[in-house]
Amino acid sequence: MVVLSVFVSFYLYGQVDYNTEIQTIFNNNCISCHDNGGSYYGGLDLSTYDDVMSGGNSGDAIEPFDHVNSYLWQRVNNGEMPPGNNPDLSSEQVNLIGQWIDEGALESLASMGELFFSE
Repeated sequence: MVVLSVFVSFYLYGQVDYNTEIQTIFNNNCISCHDNGGSYYGGLDLSTYDDVMSGGNSGDAIEPFDHVNSYLWQRVNNGEMPPGNNPDLSSEQVNLIGQWIDEGALESLASMGELFFSE
């Protein structure tokens, strides 16, 4: 079922590019707090792909192929992040993060062969 979901997402929507789409969302909305090793908020640093995938004090922030169980997506989807008077992410941004996670939370765009035939 996961493979079918990735297949449908790939062809209907195209792949989400981490560097130009997801990191841009984090840069514009998150890294004022989630930077420098995540020392400000929960140990989660969102300044690089490797840092995002390393998670924070609450464990993994991303569950590849499963946005619903990804802690980061849960927090932005329910409006807990960004906190306080900071504007919530738009539904388009939240959906884009969810799509990226469901595609495997890759740093680089994958070919169809990499998506379906990687070991």
